[in-house]
Amino acid sequence: MKKKNLACSLVPFQPLDTNDNTPKNIELHSRANQKIDYRYINPKAVEKFLGRYAPFNTKLFATVLEEAMKNLNEGYTYTSSKVRCISDPPEISKKLIGISDKLLANNLNRKGMQPWELYNGLDFDIVHTATLSEGVTTDVKAYFYHTEFARPKEERRVVLHIIHNTFSETQWAIHLPIQILMKGWPSITDDHVGYAHSIALSDSAGKFLDEHVYIGVSKRNWLQRMAEHFTEIRSGSNKTFHRAWRQYAGNNNVILSSELVVCNHTYEQIMAWEEEIVDKYMAIGKSLNMIPGGFKGIKFLHKLNLLRPSGKVALEERERAIEAYQYDNPRAGIPNLLISNLWQNEDYAVKVICSAENRLSVDQVRLIRRLSEDGTPIDRIVSIVGALNTRQVERVLRGETYSRIH
Repeated sequence: MKKKNLACSLVPFQPLDTNDNTPKNIELHSRANQKIDYRYINPKAVEKFLGRYAPFNTKLFATVLEEAMKNLNEGYTYTSSKVRCISDPPEISKKLIGISDKLLANNLNRKGMQPWELYNGLDFDIVHTATLSEGVTTDVKAYFYHTEFARPKEERRVVLHIIHNTFSETQWAIHLPIQILMKGWPSITDDHVGYAHSIALSDSAGKFLDEHVYIGVSKRNWLQRMAEHFTEIRSGSNKTFHRAWRQYAGNNNVILSSELVVCNHTYEQIMAWEEEIVDKYMAIGKSLNMIPGGFKGIKFLHKLNLLRPSGKVALEERERAIEAYQYDNPRAGIPNLLISNLWQNEDYAVKVICSAENRLSVDQVRLIRRLSEDGTPIDRIVSIVGALNTRQVERVLRGETYSRIH
């Protein structure tokens, strides 16, 4: 979104004392030992839905979010530890005045609403960034004004984007509806959640080029399932989604994202949701799921005798069947991102191959081959080109890596 000028007014925010769980030199929006009167945010929900993936410990993060929601309610579209800003043009701020109260009222007054329904009266998102260089900031993305980014009404939900974490040195953003972190958000007994993990590719100028998405569901805490996915990724799992994340981790032209999309769904509702969304991404060739979603996926596994033919199938049982399917069909699923149309662009492929930290440059790869042809010993090649070790050079010479570079 094109950045607009902001009209700023200084406010007397004080730095918050930090502890071992808080990044050094980051100033937060609140006083250190002040008792917080939470009007909007539920600290227990912040712990439940974010836990250790929050930018810093959840108690402090709940405080930051509370301060941001109070400022948002007054129409401020940007806040940091030292300033808060109204929008330019001012129409955006005028529209936002009272919005936190409306979101809270939507949580507290659920008459006639389904347990999963979210406020859709105004189309905007909240971006929270925490870095050592910039500190803590909260910024509003007003899609209701910048209509080229507008979402259909049935897809509107005020999403909190947390830009802080990294996965193997690649930026990893977390997204979830702000309302589930607020007071009054309902819970149901048979609660299932639906989430999405995505890999977005960009060029060296940061322009978006392509995206692939994995859709998942769980009855457990979504962070627990995320942690399991990440363990499998690091352990070498060959599932399409895990292989793709592992392949692109460490790349500067990639943004990894995890979003909690829906919650408060029954088993039947979440399976229907997953089936629809996976079908959507498979139809356009952007899915990282190995099999169809929901009930369609269960039928698929039934036909292969990997699941019992009848009765309600537990998600854990389905996961074991998918693992068995992957073991028997190691090349199953959509083509790897490395052979997508984007990757067939030679210039882009070379940029991606060589852009990550600790990767060899194009010139280094070519020099390794030339020195080897001249009979230079491998340990000497390592020294000349500045490679990490002999194994890195050996893999180049065997054609195991950098084969796209000529």
